[in-house]
Amino acid sequence: MDNLEKFILEHRSGFDSAVPGLKVWAEIDRKLEQKPPHRVVWMKRLRMAAAIAILLTAGGVMGAYLCSPSKEAKSLADVSPEHAEMEQYFNTQIHDKMAQLASYRQDGYVKPDLQELDSLYNELQLDLENAPPGKEEQVVQAMINNYQTKIDILEQVLEKVQTTNPTNLKTEENEVSL
Repeated sequence: MDNLEKFILEHRSGFDSAVPGLKVWAEIDRKLEQKPPHRVVWMKRLRMAAAIAILLTAGGVMGAYLCSPSKEAKSLADVSPEHAEMEQYFNTQIHDKMAQLASYRQDGYVKPDLQELDSLYNELQLDLENAPPGKEEQVVQAMINNYQTKIDILEQVLEKVQTTNPTNLKTEENEVSL
């Protein structure tokens, strides 16, 4: 052991006898009775203000989202009356060809192609919605080409079906073919 430790062990009773004075205890008591600083009140108010601001912002964003008019994809009819007539003509042609094709027995091999053209047309509608001024005519032309391609596919399939199996029409269970 070194000398310091030896001295502390020998004189331990002298170290334990010191008691803090009344002045020290009075100072500790005075500090305990003091009010907490006002900074805590400001922190509470700041938190409440921040929470209110967040709620108001969230409410405003939700209100704007819910009240905004829903955007539907543009069609050719939205561009001009001439395009509306053209779109109606194409839709009528496609409907007629689909009805003719439905009267024949087929394996449905044309449906995937038509569905792909439909999804491409939906993309073109979104492109037309977002097209910058002056570029709309290119998108309209692509939409017209899409309709023409669909009609061409249906005509080719109809021609093929009619030439290979002209009598292969669908008959209902209770119908008899003559």
